[in-house]
Amino acid sequence: KVRTSLNLDWQKKAQKVVRANAPFDTEGAMVSIDPGTGLVRVMVGGKDFSKSQFNRSILALRSPGSTFKIFAAAQAMDLGLMNPETIVNTRGPLQWGKFKIRDFHNYGNALTLTKVIVKSSNIGTARVAQMIGPLRQKQFLAALGMFDPTPFEIVEAVNAQPLLPKQYSELSAMTISYGHGISTSPMHLAAGYAAIANGGHYVSPTVLKQAGPQLGPRVMSPATAAASRQMLRQVVSEGTASFGEVPGYAVGGKTGSADKPKPRGGYYNDKVISTFASI
Repeated sequence: KVRTSLNLDWQKKAQKVVRANAPFDTEGAMVSIDPGTGLVRVMVGGKDFSKSQFNRSILALRSPGSTFKIFAAAQAMDLGLMNPETIVNTRGPLQWGKFKIRDFHNYGNALTLTKVIVKSSNIGTARVAQMIGPLRQKQFLAALGMFDPTPFEIVEAVNAQPLLPKQYSELSAMTISYGHGISTSPMHLAAGYAAIANGGHYVSPTVLKQAGPQLGPRVMSPATAAASRQMLRQVVSEGTASFGEVPGYAVGGKTGSADKPKPRGGYYNDKVISTFASI
């Protein structure tokens, strides 16, 4: 048995927040993690939070959507391929074989890398992924823990194996860069953002209170992590996540949406998976 250090008061508050903002047919999850120690302070998930037998914070594998874009930008900067002001071609649609990648809005022919994140351009992020290439992208995302179940000390965590494409092609790398073609859990996403928040180290999610920082392997440089945090800050201060602004706090974050799959295949026309990852 493991005695957890989850703050029950915050758990109750989180449940109230999700209930108050979600209609009855909405399935929600919330994770809050300390980026220095990996301590999970809040973990809530389910449709009926008092009776659910399915832990959505751990087991709900879903496309993370545009919340993944910051990882592409971070890797490009870490490899020295780009900096925040590098101009990225956003002319669309982007044709790859018989497939076309489009943006929700027309952002013109070019954006800086920062604006690709702030405005959430699929085309721009896919261009970044092309420069990185599928092999290097796989190595980076694996270092962030996106290819394996999170090492979290509850029994169901071992079943949260992310869903990956069978053939990891250039097109896979392009779509994964904006959070499609891969399915991860909220816990995976929280751990990935923790690496940006703590200066570039992977940190393992844990229920055990730690005496001090428990930083794992370095996955990006401190400068890359700092530049990524500035991008996420601009997403909130002037981009798609203005609702995340809180007086007195420098909140950074990224919105994401993806089509919701049907249980027997295909996707709903009127339902989406919405995600907000923040620091």
